[in-house]
Amino acid sequence: MIATSIALSIVMGGIMGQDLPSVLPYIMGGILCFALPGFLLNEAPETFMSSSNIIKNHAHPFSYYIFENVARVFILFINNLVVFYITLAVLGKLTLPNWTVVPAIMLNFLNCVFWGGVVAMAAARYRDLRFLLPFMSQIIFFLTPVFWHPGNLKGWRTVILNLNPFYGLMEVIRAPLLGEMAPLIAWQLSAASLLLGALAWAVFFGVYRGKIAFWV
Repeated sequence: MIATSIALSIVMGGIMGQDLPSVLPYIMGGILCFALPGFLLNEAPETFMSSSNIIKNHAHPFSYYIFENVARVFILFINNLVVFYITLAVLGKLTLPNWTVVPAIMLNFLNCVFWGGVVAMAAARYRDLRFLLPFMSQIIFFLTPVFWHPGNLKGWRTVILNLNPFYGLMEVIRAPLLGEMAPLIAWQLSAASLLLGALAWAVFFGVYRGKIAFWV
């Protein structure tokens, strides 16, 4: 994470005319926080498939496998968070996180649980998604302001932000970690994603729950 952040900061800092201590916290925070919604495309497709033998032989609740994978991602996030704040301290940019980081983390956790379950079911039924979605994550990474600023988009290109839930889920955590308030659009995108995810999970899990063991 540090190596990638420094490499992007050197390039993007030169393009945007900013020095390394100014741009590095923003980019490192983006990479750190994008990993949470990025779970839906990178790890979630393997949730049920990686536990296929257990699912076929044991009657554990399917939510167990989802919570297991989500918990692993959040534990890794906390570990990387320590590195993030050590870097801020070295750069002289250390600041206390805004209180909104707490509801932001909860929003991300619930989004990962609900959408993670939907993606896991879809990937179990349609195996090609296990390879397609991780590839799509690379495209979404560049379409999300991880290392560039939203204010750089003008005109019709702003739709990349206004309809991008990955931006909302990332920004509601990154901004508080940098001691700022996340913009309203980020909260709106995160809340809308949560509502749609909960609805999708309730519908699809209720209908296809009994078929998951046969799909894996």
